[in-house]
Amino acid sequence: MQFTAQPRSKRDYFFSQPHQPFFALGILDAILFMLLFIPAFRGIIATDALYLHAFSMIFLVFTNFFYGFLYTTFPRFSGTEPIATREYLVVVLLQALAAVTFLVGIWWQPGLYAAALFIAAGFGKTLQVFYRIYGRCTLPKRDQYWIIVALGIGAMSDILFLLSLVPCKCATNVFFSTAVGFGVYMYMFFLAFVVGFRMVPFFSHVMGYAAPKWLHITILVLFTLHSFCSVAFPEALFAIDAAAGALIVRELVRMHLPFPNSEPLLWILHLALFWLGGGLLLGAIIEAFETFGGWSSLYLPLHLLALGFLTTVLIGFGTRVTLGHSGNVLRVDRVTVWIFYFTQVVLLGRIVLSIAAAFGHISPFFDISAALWIALFVWWLGKYGKVLMFGVKL
Repeated sequence: MQFTAQPRSKRDYFFSQPHQPFFALGILDAILFMLLFIPAFRGIIATDALYLHAFSMIFLVFTNFFYGFLYTTFPRFSGTEPIATREYLVVVLLQALAAVTFLVGIWWQPGLYAAALFIAAGFGKTLQVFYRIYGRCTLPKRDQYWIIVALGIGAMSDILFLLSLVPCKCATNVFFSTAVGFGVYMYMFFLAFVVGFRMVPFFSHVMGYAAPKWLHITILVLFTLHSFCSVAFPEALFAIDAAAGALIVRELVRMHLPFPNSEPLLWILHLALFWLGGGLLLGAIIEAFETFGGWSSLYLPLHLLALGFLTTVLIGFGTRVTLGHSGNVLRVDRVTVWIFYFTQVVLLGRIVLSIAAAFGHISPFFDISAALWIALFVWWLGKYGKVLMFGVKL
């Protein structure tokens, strides 16, 4: 007697690997909440535009991409079996509920409380799963340790966002500023640094490089100082970021990445790491001008890293994971190369906005910058959406 395997439905395929629902949710949130940030920034929607932008980008966009990548690779880092589908689907549901309630919260504030609580529950579940794997890991697990630390800091940032919403006589703006510092530098940038410094040399076949044992704790300490000094002593930011940038550049020189090269799936990742070091150094110069010259850059040092480093590495890793886990060949066409170039156009648009704002001209550069961000994710989704969600072969 012979049995013929039944083909999986599109729904079953979509939920069969963790990166698929998380990446799809992250892309939709990236488009939706930037579309809402535009009228919020202009005062058309009566909501706190800065809170909307910071919370949505940290927890509803980049966190979904982190989860998609880590739920796939964390057990591989640790030499354990893949994470059960039911484990990560709980977090997918929590992230989706967070997005819906946050959307409601733009017009009805209790929704913001609910969104923060759903995010906290997602962090709690993720930390529980990852710590269980960490306890059973028999491979070297320094990177796994720092990933767990970064996720824990992300959970702390979410709680600080929640506390900033609670009406009280204390200075809630301190909670918000600290939440942003923790969420951006100590969570997002540090987590991407840990993963990038592990995976990019591996993908590039740079097997002789090993990060010094002190590097991760030093970068985390410097990012911690950045987070606290941005609230208490902003005059020190340029020195802190210059030190962090110098350390990163030193390690990139030691890494000997094969750049330039003809493989787009490699050079996009190399470019992202270069922006981590270069963005910190350039950001330090800008912070010095802000401190001693009275110039306002509209958070340009932060966006040099958020767009130059984080978004670039996100598009690079996202494309690689989407192709590799759908059974497609790890090779990209000319259209994808132009998408990779476009990541830098998005960054350039944000730089132009800051320069224009310094001279008192935000329009139309704000709208152009936001439109470029939206166009990047719409373009990537149009190119790889069916591959990501349904495993279509190219």
